[in-house]
Amino acid sequence: MLCLRVMSRGIRYLQSPVAHSKQSILCCCSMKSACRRPVPVLKYFCTEATGENEKQVYHGVLTPQIRAVKVFSLVTSIGGLVAQPILLEQANKIGGTPMIVAICGIAGFFTFVTPFLLHLITKRYVTDLSYDSTTQEYTAITITFLLQRQQTKFRIKDVVVPEVPGMFTTFMVGDKSLFVDPTLFPDPTHYIKIMGYDKPIDFKFEEARRTLEQESKK
Repeated sequence: MLCLRVMSRGIRYLQSPVAHSKQSILCCCSMKSACRRPVPVLKYFCTEATGENEKQVYHGVLTPQIRAVKVFSLVTSIGGLVAQPILLEQANKIGGTPMIVAICGIAGFFTFVTPFLLHLITKRYVTDLSYDSTTQEYTAITITFLLQRQQTKFRIKDVVVPEVPGMFTTFMVGDKSLFVDPTLFPDPTHYIKIMGYDKPIDFKFEEARRTLEQESKK
């Protein structure tokens, strides 16, 4: 009877706005000590929420346009696959083998090549970037081929800024290239830290001196 009373009070307490803080969650979890066996309902609700210190520091303005273009491309590709048997049949009636080859080349380009080209260009575009002040970790969101949100977590030490940036590449995290627009950061401090502009400038004098010494020895 005591366990049921504690459980009902715990559920009502968790439904209140105060129960969302860490201290409230710890108090809720401490109520399980009133029962000899942990209550499954309280055990389910007494999990600490994650991401409460995460803050969005960047949003790509081209995100809706990229999604719309990729949706249109995938829809047209599916339509091309469905219509191919009909196109092949009509091409065979009109011009035989040469017409079939021409139709297959044109339809195949728009059906298969276009979606992959769009994905190759847009897969590096960061739609959202958030920062967790507790773990000092960034989370970059990109769009996959099937329009899913893909997370890339990294810290400042994981960022590599190429000396010669490639196409649609601002910085790299491991083997993954990411592209952001510097003007879309509400707080430019995050962009400065990611790009390493807050670090001392390395003019590579030591490396140049060693190169000259090696050349003089030769």
